[in-house]
Amino acid sequence: MLLAGCGAEAPHAAGAEFCGSCHADQHAGWSTSGHARSTLSPVFQAMLPKVEQAWGASAKTRCLSCHAPGHAGEERITCVSCHGAVGNRGEQNGALVVDLEQPLSSRSKSFTNSAHAVAPRGLLTNASLCGTCHEVHGPGLFDERTLTEFRATGGDDSCLSCHEAAGHRFTGVDPAWGESAGARARADERAGALWRKGLELSVVDSEGDVVITVKNVTRHSVPTGVAVLRDVWVDVEVDGERREVLNLRAKTLRDGLEVPLITDAREVVSGALEAGASRSVTVARPLRVVLRARAIRTDVLQALAVDGAEVTTHDLAVVELPRRR
Repeated sequence: MLLAGCGAEAPHAAGAEFCGSCHADQHAGWSTSGHARSTLSPVFQAMLPKVEQAWGASAKTRCLSCHAPGHAGEERITCVSCHGAVGNRGEQNGALVVDLEQPLSSRSKSFTNSAHAVAPRGLLTNASLCGTCHEVHGPGLFDERTLTEFRATGGDDSCLSCHEAAGHRFTGVDPAWGESAGARARADERAGALWRKGLELSVVDSEGDVVITVKNVTRHSVPTGVAVLRDVWVDVEVDGERREVLNLRAKTLRDGLEVPLITDAREVVSGALEAGASRSVTVARPLRVVLRARAIRTDVLQALAVDGAEVTTHDLAVVELPRRR
């Protein structure tokens, strides 16, 4: 890392490496987030030509406007994408307004040092900032309504109570790492923690059958965001045999048949749970019930032919039932 030091003069437009020379903990958290790899993700790189082929060059441009906004000269979402934001041109589709001539945003402090000026700005912790890029209508069949879902719960405050741990260590992560084992492990740990925070599994044992229930305890749908990529399901296991009994995945359909990629589809049918909602299934009594999640579906990875992308399957909750004599 370039250790510029906070005492060195630098423009507000300095890149993330400069920021990290003073804000090492925050930089470490950002560097294993999806923001840091918004254009480096092998899944994004493989999807981009599919989007252009299916929906045209303007669709590709729309994707890049969020994933590669160009703030501070970096082709990814960097520190100033949030800390330099002063507003938006609508809470959707990446219409963020970043002004690097203004002081950078803080939560409560106002000061100036030789690196940059800082001033409190409410936008930094308001859902409106996150929603600018996490409320996406198009291109094509892409329809991400996370901000709308959040607002429907009465939420107009901050997303950070769930999506941020200490020191700006974002829990949103890139699901397909190709780098160091350490970076992958840190990203996986935070991703698993976020999934576990959002879903609850309950198993009610009765004579002969069990009722399995998954409940969404977040303030938006689960899965949300690019839900067509996500996979959330429940497996039951008996004597080593495993079968799926419930899932929350979206269906991407073409002429009534499922296809793995949204760019090949004509219709998307959501399988997500709305905020506070539950879904149940009754099955013959198993010995083990496991709630699982993956950020990228296996069939999507296969269809994209992404080499070397590893996506962790997270066991979010496990219920063991005793054998009956």
